[in-house]
Order: sequence, then structure tokens, then C-alpha cells
Amino acid sequence: MKGWPIVMTVTIALGVAVVAILSSMGLTETSTLILVRLTARSSCLLFLLAFIAAPLRRLWQSPLSLWMVQNRRFLGLSMAVSHTYHAIAFSTLQLAIRQQAFSANPLAILGYAFLLAMTITSFSATAKVIGRRAWRVLHTAGMYYFWLIFAVEFGRRARLEWGYLFLTLLVSIAMLVRIFGTRRTQVQPI
Repeated sequence: MKGWPIVMTVTIALGVAVVAILSSMGLTETSTLILVRLTARSSCLLFLLAFIAAPLRRLWQSPLSLWMVQNRRFLGLSMAVSHTYHAIAFSTLQLAIRQQAFSANPLAILGYAFLLAMTITSFSATAKVIGRRAWRVLHTAGMYYFWLIFAVEFGRRARLEWGYLFLTLLVSIAMLVRIFGTRRTQVQPI
């Protein structure tokens, strides 16, 4: 699978998961928490695939790493879809289920601002408007910001739930791949 079918598959799969969970459990705090966790995890995994694509290709030339590089934009857009589901689930939990007033979390707002800007500029026409340098700064800063958020959030929860320990390890390994993959290009002779 390549290109837009990846985004469509993720969109449909998450939509089916949402419908299945809500159909079987109803709209409850438990079902909404399951959706929040599911979409956080799917967002993280999709993000990590895009995050390590190029460095992994430099370290390990294989059909998988080639596929990841060729589809990095679509993996990132799939992450945006997943994280949109996450925002809806989290907002539903806070506003409808727990009936709490909306409280602005500056870190979450910054994350979604990055997500929106990165999504909009993932298309050739809009990327051209902001220019290559601005595009690179935006996408690099956004990627590292999301990496930090996943590392901190999953790391905090790893002490309470063992399932988060695995995700924390994946996030840490992804940073190592990124560091070593980036260093490899810097030290190779021309």
C-alpha cells in the first residue's frame, strides 16, 4: 500500500474502532478513555514511522525503510488523522462525560498548532508558499515537539501501567535511530 490509501485505511480503521467501541459500550467514561488511549497510541506509532523513516533508511537500506521514506508524508498525514480522533475523544471525555469546563492547556494547544501547520504544509502548493527553509524549520520543530510530548506523557504513565513502558522504549529507540541516522550522514565523506 502506498500514498493516499494509507491515509484512507487509517481513517477507516480508526472510524470502525470508534463505532465498534461505542456500539458495544455506549458513550461512557470508560469507552471514551479507551478511545483516548487507542488514538494516542495509534498517533504515536504513526508518528514514529514518519520520524525515523529517513534516518532508518540511511542506517538500513531495505524494502521496508524505502517504503517508509516514500510514504513519510502519508504516514504523517495519517498521524494527523489519528490525532484529530484523539482530540475529539479527549474533548468528549472532558466536556460531555466529565462535564468539565474547557481549560486551555498551552502545551496541547501548541501541539495542535504544530499539527495543523504541518498538515497544511504537507502539500506541494502550500509548502511552496512558505518556502523550503520555513518548511524545514516548521517540520523539524514540530517533529521534535511531538517526540518530546510522547516521551514525557508515556514516560509519566510507564510508572503506573506497564503497557506504557513499551511505548516509552519505542519512543526512546526512535530517538536513537534518528541520532545515529543523522550522524551517519554528517560523518560520511562526499
